[in-house]
Amino acid sequence: MTLSGHYFLPGPVEVHPDVTQAMRHAPIGHRSEEGRALLARVQRGLADLMQTRRPVLLATASATGMMEAAIRAGVDESILCVITGTFSERFAQIAERCGKEVIRLHVPRGQALEPELLRLALDGPPVDAVSLVMVETSTGVVQPVPELLRILSSLKEIVTIVDGVSAVGGMPVDPDRWGADFFLGATQKALGVPPGLSFGVVSERFLHRAESIEDRGLYLDPVALHRDASQGRFPQTPALPIVHALDTQLQRIAAEGAEVRFARHQAMRERVEAWVAEHGRCTMFAPAGRRADTVSALRLRPEQSAVTLVNELAGIGWQVATGMDEDEDRVVRIGHMGDLSLTELNPLLAMLEQRL
Repeated sequence: MTLSGHYFLPGPVEVHPDVTQAMRHAPIGHRSEEGRALLARVQRGLADLMQTRRPVLLATASATGMMEAAIRAGVDESILCVITGTFSERFAQIAERCGKEVIRLHVPRGQALEPELLRLALDGPPVDAVSLVMVETSTGVVQPVPELLRILSSLKEIVTIVDGVSAVGGMPVDPDRWGADFFLGATQKALGVPPGLSFGVVSERFLHRAESIEDRGLYLDPVALHRDASQGRFPQTPALPIVHALDTQLQRIAAEGAEVRFARHQAMRERVEAWVAEHGRCTMFAPAGRRADTVSALRLRPEQSAVTLVNELAGIGWQVATGMDEDEDRVVRIGHMGDLSLTELNPLLAMLEQRL
């Protein structure tokens, strides 16, 4: 069984038939020995991908749920939200809805936050948390997270919250070594699993902060999630079909090998870059050296409509995405992640080139 090869949305992604089949697993008790063994395999597989020794928190929620959990429990009064696109702005909106003071550091759309700018921003109003998005799916930009966290981790009063949703499973991540206090991901992107589960790892510094905040909720309380993860138990009744799918996919990823998987994603990004350079009919939205291995954003010529192009491709069975917000009609986004490879990507690029 193979992929259809025509589905290139930047999430949710196409799911391998073997992973879809795993969702048909007969019901089990999530508190049973079988349930605990299932969770242990999933935690181990996610920990291996994230190169972490911390317990992996698992929740039946979208990534936005885990973002809100991090904000409610990790921000005392104020947060610096690094805004590089649609999903980093979501952090700011969540924080405002949770009654936190938000200071936005706007980076030009399609650009990354460079360490020099972060140093300048930290000379501004005091904050007790900073949010970053590693891969901004709306622009195809990857932030230099290790360098940024190196600056932030030396500031004892600041906790760092990092969205790794479009990176985990397609690019190397190392939240322990980088010094991330809360690093989160979700199933529906580079992992190649249906949506429905989010996960994360937290530092002792984050837990210490969270324990001092009373209004951190119940369902997605990181202190409780961490306690349950440490004890190897599901925090609540999980979306078991998605857990079974994740279990199967993590085994497939282990069989492929993480380094091989990351190289495959990098090769797809490099192929898109080379293809753009070959024909010159569009440009890469993100600058060289700051382009994600999992999603590419293409800036069209002024006379072209991204909405029209995406609809035309959909009419013949090819799924790609427009840009988001103000970029909707001038940017096309290609999600090259999950189980896709150059075998599927090259026909898409050929189809696109005919219409540029």
